[in-house]
Amino acid sequence: MERILFSSKGAEIIDYSSPLILYPIRHHSPVCSYHLIKIIEKYRPDIILIEGPENANHLIDVLTDEKTELPAAFYCYYKDTKAFVSEDKKDFKCYYPFQYSSPEYNGAIQAKKLGIPAEFIDLPYSELLINTAENHGMRKNVEKHSYTDDSRFTKGEFYKRLCEKTGMRSFEEFWEKYFEIGGLYMSSDDFVRQMSAYCTLMRVDVANDELEADGTLVREQYMAYNISEAMKKYGKVLAVTGGFHTAGLKNLLNSKKYKPYKLHKFSQKDHGCYPMAYSYRASDALRGYASGMMYPGFYDNIMKKLTECEQPDGVYGEQTMTLLVRTAKEASKRDVQVTMSDITAAYTMMNGLAALRNSKETGISEVFDSVTSCFIKGEKTISSSLPLDILSELATGSGIGHIGDTHHIPPLVADFEKQCGELGLKYQTAVPVKVEVSLFNSKKGQLISRFMHRMNFLGTGFAKFLKGPDIHNNRDRSRVREEWQFRRSPEVDAALIDHTTDGFTIMEACGTYAEKLLNAHRRCETAAGIAVDCFLMGIPLTSAEQEKIDSIITDEGDFFSIGNGLSSFNTLLGLQRLYEFKDGSTLKYVIRCFDKLISALPSMADVPTERSEETVKIIRLMYMIAANTLTDRLGTFESALLTMTSSREKDPLVHGAAMGLLCAVSEKHRSSAERFAKGYLSGSLEIRKKGADYLRGLFTTSKDIVFTNNSFLEMTDKLIISMEFDDFLEILPSLKLAFSVFTPSELQLTAKTAAELHGMKEGEILGRKAVNEKMFRFGESFDVRICETIGKENLLYDK
Repeated sequence: MERILFSSKGAEIIDYSSPLILYPIRHHSPVCSYHLIKIIEKYRPDIILIEGPENANHLIDVLTDEKTELPAAFYCYYKDTKAFVSEDKKDFKCYYPFQYSSPEYNGAIQAKKLGIPAEFIDLPYSELLINTAENHGMRKNVEKHSYTDDSRFTKGEFYKRLCEKTGMRSFEEFWEKYFEIGGLYMSSDDFVRQMSAYCTLMRVDVANDELEADGTLVREQYMAYNISEAMKKYGKVLAVTGGFHTAGLKNLLNSKKYKPYKLHKFSQKDHGCYPMAYSYRASDALRGYASGMMYPGFYDNIMKKLTECEQPDGVYGEQTMTLLVRTAKEASKRDVQVTMSDITAAYTMMNGLAALRNSKETGISEVFDSVTSCFIKGEKTISSSLPLDILSELATGSGIGHIGDTHHIPPLVADFEKQCGELGLKYQTAVPVKVEVSLFNSKKGQLISRFMHRMNFLGTGFAKFLKGPDIHNNRDRSRVREEWQFRRSPEVDAALIDHTTDGFTIMEACGTYAEKLLNAHRRCETAAGIAVDCFLMGIPLTSAEQEKIDSIITDEGDFFSIGNGLSSFNTLLGLQRLYEFKDGSTLKYVIRCFDKLISALPSMADVPTERSEETVKIIRLMYMIAANTLTDRLGTFESALLTMTSSREKDPLVHGAAMGLLCAVSEKHRSSAERFAKGYLSGSLEIRKKGADYLRGLFTTSKDIVFTNNSFLEMTDKLIISMEFDDFLEILPSLKLAFSVFTPSELQLTAKTAAELHGMKEGEILGRKAVNEKMFRFGESFDVRICETIGKENLLYDK
């Protein structure tokens, strides 16, 4: 493999007297950083140029600040308000992570040590997006974008053939053996030749059309121009770029076929970069980070050791041994038995595998193979593979970085930290913290509650609601305290930075985001939910937002969306009265929703079965509102129900619920409810089966009707005894649901009445020993066979 690469075109010796050295890298590679430091020490450049967004140059000092702890990242955003990218005018974001193993970071650190400038030379994120075709590069439909992308290292036939020829199972295993470990035993010149050869061959079979579509060509044009401009000012220039770009830059600079690129003009609020804390977990290639290496925590530890020692020999052996022992200790803590002989066997195996694979030292793949063989007892399953999960966690790393220079912290992150400090919330710990707050007798408790709700509304993942009144789901509303659990993570900072364009304080961002949601989702139930959220966050709706909600209700045509919206608005109205909050708009929304539902109610008589329960819930809510808040509309509601129940086609559950509500409005409707019940009971078998659903709806909305007299229980009894056993079993679930609305004392009273209908005393049935249904069926079939044998089929029924 070495001979193939060294004989490739472009793998020339580094000229340390040259005015320019192009240094090819794989992002976050320790060996690339190791040789970069050595070349910088030998070359002594006057400036170090780095592949990175040019508009982030002011953040290099933040990155290299002594108080900054890695992993960290630059968060780049772009709001396409002028539709330069597409007509959709979307918002875009990406991350540019740095670890201690990142060559870009080490280049900046070495520049600081030498007292020379370091500069980013690549296109700003906004320009890169503008010059990228849809579904290519930065505009691919993926969850998380990185400014740097090494995915081409594992594309094409070249690397596949190399893995086949060298017997490697994956690119990562190939890379670790021949570059990360093997590269430490090479001179810097030899390593750069090998790296250059690999990157050159990797680029050979990529078409220019593809390079243009994903923005590669325009980026290289821009970087080549910046490099040439730097060479006019400085005697020695060292440029650190992704290996895939190095060959393209070399050709451009030699041919001088590059030209200046005119940047677009943007408002400051439309694009920019911010520094942020990051995590090893987010940097892991296994979790979708295209430019990452697997197990970044492990490789960062390798890099730290490389910077501490004079010779790299044995660094991998030491770190893999440490990782193996840590895995064994953690496995023992989780009740996985790992003995000293297991550890010894694993250590022997991983060294043997390295020798067998002709690797200079043991790498991460040998550790995984040895743990699989020696720590897992028996067959490898989900439960038995816990040692591998532990190994993966430790190799990935759990560290979270910290930005040292607070002057460059994004405004929302700064406001977050400020508010946490004022409220006494320990946000700097990685361990989840619980806090309980009072909603009524503590001003601080109200402020904490609002802060937590705001963080949830922005989708930060900072706060988790544990206990308290759940307003959205209308549960536990009588509780006067809330319990929250909170923890800061890189995702919290990322979410806050995502909302930076919405405002400079969390409260302002929540207000802007609420307005965005109202514009994006023109649904009544969504608008009502946003109104409730704003109340919980302590953010009053603006007049423009109130008009928007009013417009959404007017345009809404979905009965269920309006019904769910009415529920939220009614809850909000009750909360506002409880907190003595004056806002006439909420009552107006309740009226508008109620009136729209009234007009649509008759058409909901024959709803699909799967939506019947939801319909019942809405009409029950309408009755409660008409009976308590909108009393002047009770008559209109009654008329709508009458029209609904007179419909030819009716869902039995909705029909029963509507009749129950009519009985609640006026006793005069009881006779109609009984008449409909008798109609169900005297009909065909299919109609009688529907009678159970009718009773369920009736009892759901008016269970008191059962206790006025025994007529409905008598009808229910007739329904049951008129059915065959199998038919009864079919309606049993509906009957159980029908009686589930009763309290235990009400059920006892009902059972007493049912016993009297059959001439039995209270408690007599309960005192009987239960009959085994299977034995009863067996005995019944046995009796039938006896009758058939003696030739008298009706013997069992003779009087």
